[in-house]
Amino acid sequence: MNEFRLARPEDRADLEALSALPVPGRWIDLSYRRSFEQCREQVLLGRTGTGKMAALALRSLPLLWRNGSPQRLGYLGGLRVDPKFQGRNLLAEGFALLRRVHEADPVEEYLATIVEGNQLARRLLVERARPSWPRFFPSGVLCTLALETRDDPFQPGAPPAWQCRREYFPWEAVEEPGERRWWLEHEGVAGCLRDLSRTRQTRVAGYRGALRWLRPLLNVWQKALNRPQLPSPGGLLKGGYAGFLCSDGIRPRAFEQWLQRMLGMARFQGMDWLYLGLSESDPYLEVARLFRHRLYRSQVFRVRYQGQPAPLNEGTPYLELAWL
Repeated sequence: MNEFRLARPEDRADLEALSALPVPGRWIDLSYRRSFEQCREQVLLGRTGTGKMAALALRSLPLLWRNGSPQRLGYLGGLRVDPKFQGRNLLAEGFALLRRVHEADPVEEYLATIVEGNQLARRLLVERARPSWPRFFPSGVLCTLALETRDDPFQPGAPPAWQCRREYFPWEAVEEPGERRWWLEHEGVAGCLRDLSRTRQTRVAGYRGALRWLRPLLNVWQKALNRPQLPSPGGLLKGGYAGFLCSDGIRPRAFEQWLQRMLGMARFQGMDWLYLGLSESDPYLEVARLFRHRLYRSQVFRVRYQGQPAPLNEGTPYLELAWL
């Protein structure tokens, strides 16, 4: 019989091993290992009857700005399932655990994402969800840009003196265990560089197709252009998150200059990539795409349990990328 429950300290090693399993890609397989020694989220896990770690998911309850005041809402993310155990009723048992956890400490709604192209997840969670499961309401598209860092001047500073009250924006910029952070403000645009590499590592698990033998040649070209190189299998992708991005108005030119400085600060800290999340309707997305980047799209959902009204159409909520 499977066991689904909240994680305990003795589960740490198995959780970290599951989080590090390779995720297949078209050209590159990646591994997203994270530490669970000091985890601010609630960790939900599932073990098989033989005790093998089969699945995990994360639930966090940050304070977010909502209708003019801070409100405790939820983030759901970090889902990992060992491919060996897929299709064994894990999803139903996982949702049963989530419901118990939710009922013990309820919130009005959660925010979650599904990567574009993951038709299986969309079919199971959205189109064919069971009556006892929470309902997933589509709420726009999140565009994640992996921006190449560059050598540009910058001047880090303090957090902005003004407070952003955008809907779903974090009420407080809580630091993760082991996080390093640098703030940057420029002409009304502010945010910070978040280095979470002490607790989260993205590594290349392997290459596919022609990239397996073309990589050394590509790296010669990348090095000549002072651009990020592709690490060897097992190597680390060095990146940081642009976090808590806010502005006191629509300032495209100021945002472009802020992002240019942020990329310079990330390069100075030894990072090759800066991860920036913007909604598809964000006026700054077109500006950000002027810089060298890789673009990944995800469907955003507001998640509510039965008995709660369907949410109003308010556009895509702000999402703190590092919390997903």
